[in-house]
Amino acid sequence: MEVFEATSKGALDVFHSWPGYWKGKNEAFVAFASVPYGLDNEGYNIWYYERGGKEMFDELYGRFNMVPFFCGNVGQELGLHSNKKATKLEDFKGMKVRTVGWYMDILTKLGVTVTPLPGPEIYLALERGVIDAVEFSSPAANVPSGFHEITKYVIEPGVHQPSCQFDVVFNKDKWNELPDDLKAIVEICAKETQLWSNAWQENLNIEALKIIGAKAEFVKMDDATIVEFANISFKYLDELKAKDPDVKKVLDSQKKYKKAFAPWREMRKGLAPWPQEDVAKGKLLQ
Repeated sequence: MEVFEATSKGALDVFHSWPGYWKGKNEAFVAFASVPYGLDNEGYNIWYYERGGKEMFDELYGRFNMVPFFCGNVGQELGLHSNKKATKLEDFKGMKVRTVGWYMDILTKLGVTVTPLPGPEIYLALERGVIDAVEFSSPAANVPSGFHEITKYVIEPGVHQPSCQFDVVFNKDKWNELPDDLKAIVEICAKETQLWSNAWQENLNIEALKIIGAKAEFVKMDDATIVEFANISFKYLDELKAKDPDVKKVLDSQKKYKKAFAPWREMRKGLAPWPQEDVAKGKLLQ
């Protein structure tokens, strides 16, 4: 958690992390990491590379003497590994949950006790009952942490993170010292990592779900709860935009992209690539 300051001041040349951790520096960083009911992996790529997201990212980090690049997106995150079953909003009230970012504030509004524990402290907190549930990352990233071994349920879907976006960030003075050819190599490699990482992680998720499912029960929030959760999340984000112009600028840009892309998303939605036997039975939508 100290890499931001260290790189900003030049004690480190570069770091690789998740922008949402810098919520305390500027709320807008969270919008570049993951937004409840926000952009998926495809959406982040389109918005960042083609619709002005990169320029906003550069400007925000630039205030802190740093130069950033998107560098890895692992897709939608798993929901909550939990020792309490929850499928409706009222089930979450009184739960003790580990999470970070804006989801932390949203759950607090629902009567959840939230703590932003760092990764290495989560397992022990779960094991000892200090927390009832945890969200951390994708299925493949969660398996090595062993959360499924000490919890009974996995509450789906991961509404808090339609995708999880990472970055690589350079001290601006160090970056400016690099020759143009090395700068180009870094940019190309960052983009390659961005595009490759999702395929890598989603492929690993295939086996990870089998491992998790052998130990824990997958439960799904009903549709009405997901919609209610969304409305609470949107209200929170609107309140945040009203207070913070940086957040408003970024979220309004993402919202504009989602509206522009919506007609094509609607047209193509009947062709989700389900297995042949499922499509033959009428399963079409993603």
